[in-house]
Amino acid sequence: MSTSSATDGLLAALRSRGFNPKQSGKGWTCCCPAHEDRNPSLSISVGDDGRALVKCHAGCETADVVAAVGLKMRDLMPEDDHPKPSRTPGRAGGGTASLVPETPADAPAKRGFGDGDSGDNSKTYYPTANAAVAELERQRGPRSALWTYHDVAGEPVGVVVRWDFEDGSKQTRPASRNGSGPNANWTLLGMPNPCPLYGLPELAASSEGDPVYVAEGEKAADAVRACSLIATTSPHGSKSAGKADWSPLAGRDVVILPDLDDAGKKYAEDVLSLAARAGARSVRVVRLWDRWDALPKGGDAADVLELEGGDADAVRTGIEALAAEAEPTELGAEDPPARFTPFPLDALPEPVRGYVIEAARAIGCDPCYVALPMLAGLAAAIGNTHWIELKRAWTEPPILWCATVGESGTAKSPAMEAALRPVKERQRRAMKEHERAVKEWEAEFARWEVEHAAWKKSAAKGDAGEPPMSPEKPVCQRTWTDDTTTEALVVRLQENPRGLLMIRDELAGWFSFDRYAGGKGGGDAARWLEVFGGRALIVDRKGSGTEYVPRASVSIAGGIQPEVLRRSLGQKNRDNGLAARLLFAMPPRQPKRWTEDDVSEQTEAALAAVFDRLYALESDTDPEGDPRPRLIRMDADAKRVCVRFVNEHGAQQAKRIGDEAAAWSKLEGYAARFALVLHLARVAADDPTITDAALVDEASITAGVVLVRWFAHEVERVYALLSGDEEAREQTHLLEWIEGRGGSVTVRELTKGMRQYRGKPDEARDVLTALVQAGYGRWEYAAKGMMGGRPTERFVLHSAPVPTVPVPETPRYDPGSVGIGDGDTVTPCEDDDWGTL
Repeated sequence: MSTSSATDGLLAALRSRGFNPKQSGKGWTCCCPAHEDRNPSLSISVGDDGRALVKCHAGCETADVVAAVGLKMRDLMPEDDHPKPSRTPGRAGGGTASLVPETPADAPAKRGFGDGDSGDNSKTYYPTANAAVAELERQRGPRSALWTYHDVAGEPVGVVVRWDFEDGSKQTRPASRNGSGPNANWTLLGMPNPCPLYGLPELAASSEGDPVYVAEGEKAADAVRACSLIATTSPHGSKSAGKADWSPLAGRDVVILPDLDDAGKKYAEDVLSLAARAGARSVRVVRLWDRWDALPKGGDAADVLELEGGDADAVRTGIEALAAEAEPTELGAEDPPARFTPFPLDALPEPVRGYVIEAARAIGCDPCYVALPMLAGLAAAIGNTHWIELKRAWTEPPILWCATVGESGTAKSPAMEAALRPVKERQRRAMKEHERAVKEWEAEFARWEVEHAAWKKSAAKGDAGEPPMSPEKPVCQRTWTDDTTTEALVVRLQENPRGLLMIRDELAGWFSFDRYAGGKGGGDAARWLEVFGGRALIVDRKGSGTEYVPRASVSIAGGIQPEVLRRSLGQKNRDNGLAARLLFAMPPRQPKRWTEDDVSEQTEAALAAVFDRLYALESDTDPEGDPRPRLIRMDADAKRVCVRFVNEHGAQQAKRIGDEAAAWSKLEGYAARFALVLHLARVAADDPTITDAALVDEASITAGVVLVRWFAHEVERVYALLSGDEEAREQTHLLEWIEGRGGSVTVRELTKGMRQYRGKPDEARDVLTALVQAGYGRWEYAAKGMMGGRPTERFVLHSAPVPTVPVPETPRYDPGSVGIGDGDTVTPCEDDDWGTL
């Protein structure tokens, strides 16, 4: 079957988003990505001139189909029409990459199942980043610049390569890491969303008191970093800011340095909105041209550095002076409400991170639905064996209370089942072993009864010795329970002093405290508050004495629906502090789509090994021989990070009131708890970067802080949703539904996608217009087809990538001459949405 570069690119984009084009005649068919398609209605074929021909038989416009997979209309044209790269590096040069050096750059690539020789880069794997970049240079010639993106641990996860052309235009292409650990490889695809920010390790390690400068593009960010300032940017062009994870900006003072053009202004607007929603403390927009009036059109910080003759100190002084003069943007009630930010997967160690990613893809859910119960499971596996000591008067147990919030059908239950599979598998084995032990005990007990009867007869005659010892009935080792009453819990904890995991698929049952006391006295609720601190648990029973557990350790993993959570929390559980101790995650609902992804046997085995080693941890003993937690302290670098976090977190907490203030007070201790869990998980995984297993290092405490900042943002968002009126909740639901579709929607798509608007196009348009008037988004207009036609109206969220180029009229389509607002011409690769893995 004949192909072309254009059809290969389109097929690769479809596959990267979970669609599976099948060969049909001289072309391909699959479900259309532009509408909810149950029967394949999309046809793809190759035109005589090499262009990709696309038709949705359900009536979707070609522009809508192309935008739904992150491409542009010009990507349907053959690559032969593109300008050729210059063989000499252009003005953009200077970026470097920290690539993986183990394998030579010319190492052979591996193709996935069914690839053949179609040239489908989405299924071609390279052993290293060097090899992937070498392939890109083989295709396009020597690069002009290259930049590397890292995760929070400093591992390279993506590369952006740039070429400058003789006609003054430019082209960029990505490569990204596929998978993690020793089995990781690289592909010629963009990083999976959400993408990390550029320079993330330096940003995460910097003091929260240092301002963060956001430039447009890696070259400009490098120029700012050369001036000894903390700088970052988002990957994949000025229109893709919404695809990055901006959560590291939480609590930071942000300074945006836009380019001198329309695209720069738009990027600054998007970043301002994203930084505010990520919880930035302040945001300023600084216009470099106010100080450097010779800055050319489209100029940025790199041009400023050039104007100053490379004098970094002069540029730093000038930028800091402009930032000091700029007024911070008001981040008040007029801003859109905080929207969900992606869970910081980079904070998780391997193989935990890899398992969460693979399981979420296989299930088709947000990764946080797997990550939260996973964290609770790891904490429960450690239990009472180890605590973290911040100082003599401050210790924290590894007890995490995690609640995933979502409507029915959002895959909370399958995600929890996947996350806790090692815990339940261990319980299954323990139950089987207990069954065997009980049978042996029954046989021994029967023999004892005979021996004991004989002894009694001998005793009656006065010639009996010591009575035979009765065999002790075996106790089943428990890893988890679902009984929420403290009467039952104290018995389980006496039998399992290490601790337990409470698993509640429907967490509403856990909130039914004091049901045996008629709701009086607050018995269960008060005891659960003691459990959260790992303190002693006492239950007095009528007629059966007192049950006592010296250290009650119970982590919680549960799911709950938003409306049920609103009712269950109530004022009582807010006032007694129970709600403040819960870690919430409530991601937007995602459309369910079939995927062939699954969790690999290697990843599953690696995670099981981590759990086995955590369950094998042993505690210390006190002078009386009773078990007590082994205390783990922090090394000097970790202590500095901890002190800085406590001071900054305390200052931010002082600004909050009510429920949020209560939640923030508990989040302070959660940073240490996360650090302990992550540290011991790294030890169990044989992390080679750990120098002393008995000391929590800087990497673990930093990851703990990153998680706390994410949960701080999420708890504010969840509380706002639970407290808002019905109209506000419906509006937020609509916003997150649009965001889940990529950040844009037409009236037609809304009437098809949301039940309450079906058959009501006027009402659908009115509600989208209301979002525009409220400042949440804008209307964009794009040509309907390749040969023109009436413009299509599309609502686009302010922080979302623009799916098509806005035009005031209906032009004829001309590849290679699509304007970006400043008169420049860009190649078809500029600002592409490269998709997800």
